[in-house]
Amino acid sequence: MVKEKCSLYDKLPLDLLSGFYFEISKNIEKGILSDAMYHEIRLMEQSALRRGISLEYIHDKGPRINEAEKLLKGKTKQH
Repeated sequence: MVKEKCSLYDKLPLDLLSGFYFEISKNIEKGILSDAMYHEIRLMEQSALRRGISLEYIHDKGPRINEAEKLLKGKTKQH
């Protein structure tokens, strides 16, 4: 049995991985990041799959995490 290589993404908490995945995907679609970033997307997808997490889950969770961060930042600026 061949052991798969671990990546940095394997060490990230799921919330951070999902948010990062969403942001990179969004920026590739907008043309802000190059197509070379697809390699990073694939590494994140492989990490999710090794954890038994569906790609749909990390894709759907990413926007919610980013919205929660925006709300938290807005609350801390008010205080």
